[in-house]
Amino acid sequence: MSLTNKRILAIDDTPSIRTFLRISLQSQGASFHEASNAREGLEKCASIKPDVVVLDLGLPDRDGLDILPEILQGDHNGQHPAVIILSVRKEQRTKDTAFELGACGYVTKPFIMEDLLDVIEEQMK
Repeated sequence: MSLTNKRILAIDDTPSIRTFLRISLQSQGASFHEASNAREGLEKCASIKPDVVVLDLGLPDRDGLDILPEILQGDHNGQHPAVIILSVRKEQRTKDTAFELGACGYVTKPFIMEDLLDVIEEQMK
């Protein structure tokens, strides 16, 4: 799979996860951007207009489920990014809520990069 020319934004407060995502996604050709909290993530969504947002739910300043609708309602040239949740939360109710709010994928931590890449690839079709 090639992610060449795809803008991917990771919003996650764990530096090691962001580093792992950056190395893995850039090796696939993606233009990788990152944010460590909800405020910074929303600002970057508005400025870079990502194709994909990888969103953690446990952010220090706001819950990821709270900002999911804001990510999807922003002006992205008539389109919105595919939002993939990457979280330690495994409860079915949380997953259902994420999908109801507009997430298109849900991967639980700890995760295998190939699983996340499969979800991203599916959204790029």
